[in-house]
Amino acid sequence: MIDQVLNAIITQLNTYIGTADPEVILGNISFADAYQDNSSQSLSDKVIASVINIEQEESLRNLPFRRTVFTSGGLPQGVERQPEIYLNIYVLFGANKSNYGIALHRISQVIAFFQRRFVFTPADTPVLGTLNLDRIIFDLYSTSFEELNQLWSVMGGKYIPSVAYKMRMAVIQDADQDGAGIITEVNLKSNLLK
Repeated sequence: MIDQVLNAIITQLNTYIGTADPEVILGNISFADAYQDNSSQSLSDKVIASVINIEQEESLRNLPFRRTVFTSGGLPQGVERQPEIYLNIYVLFGANKSNYGIALHRISQVIAFFQRRFVFTPADTPVLGTLNLDRIIFDLYSTSFEELNQLWSVMGGKYIPSVAYKMRMAVIQDADQDGAGIITEVNLKSNLLK
């Protein structure tokens, strides 16, 4: 699912940049300096979108196992299902360009793209509908110099112009859903008062 969402966003980003060949590709930025014998997978002279962290959204962690959902007809239905996992995915866009000025220009274009449009819905990104995602939100993620140093050290590469974004509300749900009853009436009479 993560790859499908990112590839759809990258396609729109490439359209925005408007070059003949795709400038932005999905890849592991730590391999940017590695030798690639397949030119179609080369990371040189590209803007590389790379997932650098995945975390669970803590504020939505405690959803109930038994809950009420509504059918397509609008009727309530009780279900038992493991709750979804809501993810925040951190994506680093690094401009691995031989010309430093062009690298800075490409990073500026990435920032402008997400400034112009940071919320993606199934209406403008159809793959989200097929994955049952209501929306994906991209927030600029600012790092301190220390975090930036640690990030590039862990990846084992030299620093290139880059920008990080937090992609919010990706949902993972692979649990089966079982039917369950719902409470329709509560008896408040008690025999304890006698």
